[in-house]
Amino acid sequence: MFGSAISINRKLMGILAKSRSAAASVVSESDVLAELGRIAQTVTDPVEAFQQALLQMRAVVPYENATLFLWSRDTQSLEEAATVGSRVDLIGHVRFGRSAGFSSWVAQQRKPVLLNDLHREGGPDAVALRSFLSVPLLVQGEVVGVINMSHSRPSAFEEETVARVALFGFPIASVAMRSVLRRDRERMATTDTLTSLYNKRHFDHSLEVEVGRAKRYGHKVSVVVLDVDRPREPKTKNGGGSGEQILSDMGRLLKRSARGTDCIARYGYDEFRILLPHTDETRAKVAAERFRNVVEKHAFPRRKRPTVHIGIATYPVDSTLAPVSVPNLERAVEAVLAPPVDIGAPTEAAAS
Repeated sequence: MFGSAISINRKLMGILAKSRSAAASVVSESDVLAELGRIAQTVTDPVEAFQQALLQMRAVVPYENATLFLWSRDTQSLEEAATVGSRVDLIGHVRFGRSAGFSSWVAQQRKPVLLNDLHREGGPDAVALRSFLSVPLLVQGEVVGVINMSHSRPSAFEEETVARVALFGFPIASVAMRSVLRRDRERMATTDTLTSLYNKRHFDHSLEVEVGRAKRYGHKVSVVVLDVDRPREPKTKNGGGSGEQILSDMGRLLKRSARGTDCIARYGYDEFRILLPHTDETRAKVAAERFRNVVEKHAFPRRKRPTVHIGIATYPVDSTLAPVSVPNLERAVEAVLAPPVDIGAPTEAAAS
């Protein structure tokens, strides 16, 4: 009987110890969650917020390295947003639809992955890991990011760890969504909805900046103006017409054929402008011809092909001015040269 009492007492002590441990864990998780909420509400810099969030999670999640990847609408891929320790991912050179890395596969599956018995040793460019955890961050069923964690010893993570990381991911996802919404507002303020090119406001600002640099450093800046003469047709049942499709195609063609440093804008309803930094008259003519060719070769619908007039202006004026032969184009090029930005007069105009 005495032995039975001792056995029961030991079992009770064990249960109480587990209960105290569980209570302490719950309190700790609550504290971390509260701190993550504070970070989400008060830290304005998203990068700093993500970094602090990963560090806070370390209090209850025993990881050595952690990386947060966020979905980028601009690049249509997962991009590294914050890392504690070393960047961690598996098979980073393999692409899984959205982007390279195991994180992309996790994002596609929308399910967490826990691997507790890996045998990848560390090297000059690799992280030694035996345990790996990858958890997608979901907002209304859409993946906004993925959190990867690793440890150099096996079985460092448990199934409960997966639930914790998923729970802690909610405040992080809120910061990510706030950052996305801010970028969307900025994009809407500077982007034309129909063509996804820059709008007049952004072009004028960029032109002023580039001309200021040209004045300081003595280089040249050119502007190519494209005036689109498209067929006028009644609107379709959806509210748009084939003319709008032509303008949309034009925007896509110009973006594809321009350099990464060029600023392409839909300046007026039928007018496009391309700002060419560090470009003289000769190279501007080459660029204008490239734009003309790509538009000419595009398969516009028969009887709906637009006529495009192209003009060039370069700052500063350093050659004999050529006359502008197309009245509409003359007014368009003159608009480029209007105050408050003065980049000289047009050097050449051609019609196609």
